[in-house]
Amino acid sequence: MQWRARSRSGCGRLLALLVVLPALLGARSASTQVALYDAEARLAGRFAARGVLYPPRAVTLVALKDEGRLELWAANDQNSGWRFVRSYLVQATSGRLGPKLRQGDRQVPEGIYRVTALNPRSAYHLSLRLDYPNAFDQARASEEGRTRLGGDIMIHGDRVSVGCLPIGNEAIEELFALAERIGIENLLVVISPMDLRRVDASVALKRVGRRPPWLAELYADIARALAPFALADVDTAEPTQVKLKLAKEPKCRAYDAADCEAKCRAGDLASCTRAGVLYGEGRGVERDVTKAWTLLGDACRRGEALGCSALGELLLADDGFRLDTSRAAKLARAACDAGDGHGCARLAQLCTDRLIYPEQPDACSEKQVDRLRRRAVSQLSSSCRGWAAYDCFRLAQIYGTADLDNALRFARGSCDAGDPGGCELLAELHERRGEVQQAATFYERACSSGYGAACARRRTPTVSVRSAESAPRS
Repeated sequence: MQWRARSRSGCGRLLALLVVLPALLGARSASTQVALYDAEARLAGRFAARGVLYPPRAVTLVALKDEGRLELWAANDQNSGWRFVRSYLVQATSGRLGPKLRQGDRQVPEGIYRVTALNPRSAYHLSLRLDYPNAFDQARASEEGRTRLGGDIMIHGDRVSVGCLPIGNEAIEELFALAERIGIENLLVVISPMDLRRVDASVALKRVGRRPPWLAELYADIARALAPFALADVDTAEPTQVKLKLAKEPKCRAYDAADCEAKCRAGDLASCTRAGVLYGEGRGVERDVTKAWTLLGDACRRGEALGCSALGELLLADDGFRLDTSRAAKLARAACDAGDGHGCARLAQLCTDRLIYPEQPDACSEKQVDRLRRRAVSQLSSSCRGWAAYDCFRLAQIYGTADLDNALRFARGSCDAGDPGGCELLAELHERRGEVQQAATFYERACSSGYGAACARRRTPTVSVRSAESAPRS
């Protein structure tokens, strides 16, 4: 069984001229203009939900490398303080934890930066250019005799990067529209190795392989810069209190959320997890993230391996302070070690998508990813009957990167057994093969089965999806 990770091209030199004057932004396409208008409307709604006036006076973006989170904070005036608006997933890591020292080291910089330009014609949809190397970076390099420090560091769209912060196209549309609205002079970016509001800087220092003598000073500066951005309390469910185990077969009917809740209240832990999965992903029932957090958090704390693995997926989808790719990886690893194939598959995908900074250099090697996927395949049921339909859905995801025929077989089995997520994945696989009509049919089937994620796509499948091996070139 051969698996191929997606190749990643670098952040690189931009092809288009960086533009800062709003008068020159008319060069962007009409479709981009519409996208920015829609993005600003979405963002204004977010601000209103948080009780923050839009547009704000100033904005700070807090990027946490280890957690894979980019937080948006806003201030309306000098006396009101900073208010949290939302978080975005950083959709690809680059290099390791630690500062950027030279051109070509693949590192995401760490420090306090300004946005110097907006690029509406970026190779990665849209981008915000940072002022790396800033005065601190240049002073330390001068002391050490380092030259060629690199540059062209961006926050941009898409999911590929070397040294930049990719956050996806919809997210960059929101930040681009916001930066254009308030002016880049009112935008600050703090990039931290990890959340130094929760973790002592000494812990971060130990995670960095090469530690220049001034790194402690830099991390102290970053910690002080983060102090005004107070975290709200969030509940955690780490698999450290109890040893994880695989639960027995759920007593509730497959894909019946109400029955699973009832069986959960009656004491069946496996039913609690399945109810949490259904509510968390909206499989056959209206999505209810609050209920999913409660069900899966409780199941994970009580030692149910699949509950911890599924909880990790909620972490990745969160738009608040819970978003944490590092914690999601820990949950997946603990679930995998307990024999849960979903946990092994999730950990392999986190590595393949470069969403995490591995604790060990070889933890996300090609050989290790292959080992994780083989382990997942051996632990998941391929019968596709009852709750095994969810296993077949995961098997289809695993094979989707290397064996499309097997992926189609498992996705079809999952869909036929009643998993609407399997129907959507089947549609995506047909779409990848250019089979537009089949894709439309299964998107419709997934939507009518109560899988809301498929409804927006049921009438707009594209002829093909960009292959896993291709990546935009800057």
